[in-house]
Amino acid sequence: MEALSQPRLALVASTSSPYSDHEVRDALGVLDKQLSQNSAECRRHLHVHVRGSVIHSDAQIIRGFMEVSKRLDQVGSVLQLVNNLVNRMHDQNSAASVHNAPLLDEFSEMLTLRSEINGKNVLLETFIDYFTMSEENIIALTNSAELVDDKFFVALRQVKHIYSKCEVLLARGNDRVGKEIMDEMASHLNAAFQKLFRWVQKELKGLSLENSQVNVRIRRALRVLAERQVLFKNCMNFLVEARQKIILDSFIKALTGSATNPEFDKTIKPIEVYAHDPLRYIGDMLAWLHSAAVGEQEALEVLFSTNEGAEDTERSIYNGMKEGLKTEPWITETSVEELDIKSSLASLISRNLESVCKPLQSRAEQAIASEESSTLAYQMCNLIKFYHLTFDKLLQDGSLVVDTIKSIQGAAFRQFYNTMEDHLRNVELSLPSLPEGLAAPLFLLEILEDLQLLMKSHSTSLAPMNTRSTEFANIMQYALDPYLSLCDKLACRLSEIDKHVFSINCLLVAEKTLRSCEFTLPKVQKLEQIVNRHIGFLENLQYERFLQSSGIQPLVIAVSEQSSETSTQVSPQLSFSSTQLQDISKRLDGFLPTALMNTRVELNQLNSLRIVDSIYHSVVVRFIKDFEKVEEAILVGMDKNLEENVQARDVWPRTTEEVRLLLN
Repeated sequence: MEALSQPRLALVASTSSPYSDHEVRDALGVLDKQLSQNSAECRRHLHVHVRGSVIHSDAQIIRGFMEVSKRLDQVGSVLQLVNNLVNRMHDQNSAASVHNAPLLDEFSEMLTLRSEINGKNVLLETFIDYFTMSEENIIALTNSAELVDDKFFVALRQVKHIYSKCEVLLARGNDRVGKEIMDEMASHLNAAFQKLFRWVQKELKGLSLENSQVNVRIRRALRVLAERQVLFKNCMNFLVEARQKIILDSFIKALTGSATNPEFDKTIKPIEVYAHDPLRYIGDMLAWLHSAAVGEQEALEVLFSTNEGAEDTERSIYNGMKEGLKTEPWITETSVEELDIKSSLASLISRNLESVCKPLQSRAEQAIASEESSTLAYQMCNLIKFYHLTFDKLLQDGSLVVDTIKSIQGAAFRQFYNTMEDHLRNVELSLPSLPEGLAAPLFLLEILEDLQLLMKSHSTSLAPMNTRSTEFANIMQYALDPYLSLCDKLACRLSEIDKHVFSINCLLVAEKTLRSCEFTLPKVQKLEQIVNRHIGFLENLQYERFLQSSGIQPLVIAVSEQSSETSTQVSPQLSFSSTQLQDISKRLDGFLPTALMNTRVELNQLNSLRIVDSIYHSVVVRFIKDFEKVEEAILVGMDKNLEENVQARDVWPRTTEEVRLLLN
């Protein structure tokens, strides 16, 4: 078969579609199955077999379609039944809808009502949570048996919040509810503040400000109480009374070493035992007081501080007091803004220290009254003044502590002035005789030594530079000026020249002492003016001596008189005889070589060679000017009146240049 089919297949392939066609390929596959043997009989029955196969296949298809038709008839019947059922259900549904319409409307209304009730219920629950307190919080807030802890402050904050939010109810017209809730919250607030007030008082009894670990609850309670001014002030008064007793006991302990409190350190050295002089005694007491004031300041700052968030002292107590003032109807906004927590703390510190003021003042004034040295008294004045300025910065104006220290300072200055007056009175009663060599008297040297100590003490004070001169000028009115006046009294016993020499010597010593400080320069300038006046007097006296000793005084007088009578353009002429002029010339020759030596001899007791030379130089200048006028007048007059063979220089040989050379 394979031998026969190959040529046929080749023929079919060459005359038919390509073998790659899937229909041809399928037909060949079926032909291969139908033609089992390649025989003539098989080839003759091939067509019959093929038609039989086709008819058989068609019969199967018809039978299959008949089955499908039956199934479709069944589906149609089912669909008819379903349509009938749906129609019946639709009719029943329509009837039920008509019958249930009123029920559905009523149900919708009930759902709407339920939604409204649920909303009101939520609102009621929110209102209760927002505007009411639990019984547990009320007990924690008002029951005195309960502790003041975080639960108390949480409840207090809730009450204050509810009270403040009641304004919303009043603003929306809910007057009755708002008033009732406000009255209830106000009652709880009053009870809470009373409970807190009693608790703070109890805690303050055993409170030790020396311990840096102050109870946080006390600080928080004080911050809350600051909102109620009356209760806060009562607590502060209670604290002040307790602190006054403790500080006074500490002061007595520091002074004497004995105290009623057994907890004090027994190793502290008593001031009254170890202070050897009044200056140290007063200084130690004031130093202790300053230390106590600083300790009180630090302790109160810790007490009034808070650990809630990042708030400091001002933001805690300050805000609490401001909130309390805002609730007072008679307090204006300006007064609230002007509230200063620092001044309040300073006032509290001052009140705590008031118990020490009286014993401090009595002991200090007693120590001051026992001091007889003016220098130590003034050192005490400066020391007390230093602490006065220190406490004035630390405490507020009008503080009793500051007023007490100011009173002690006044007592110290009075004692200083009294000692200066007593010393001056003793010097006046036993006014010494004039010292040798016209030197400064011993009492002046002693007072200048004391004055130097006063200047040294004053230079270390805290007074501003622009006021130091004025302040020390008042001191010098007692410490220097009266003694210079005593020197003037002693000078009245001397001759004219010695009087001025003695005064200059005293003033120079005083001036030298005062030059060591800047704040005494105005006084130095005044002394220099007085010295210059005395130098002027000495210059006039020496000038008169020059004129008298040289013999030209009559000539100078005559020239001056003629100059005043005649015109300034006409040279004056002297009417002295040649003999008179020769005698004056001889006397002048004897004076000129010894003029400088005589001046230094007369002024040898003057302690400044510079002043002596200055006086001599001034006198020489004046003398040469007068001599020049005299020489001109003599030469003019002698040229007209001299006899023959007599020259003017024979009568008056000295020239101005020669006189200047001899005097210099």
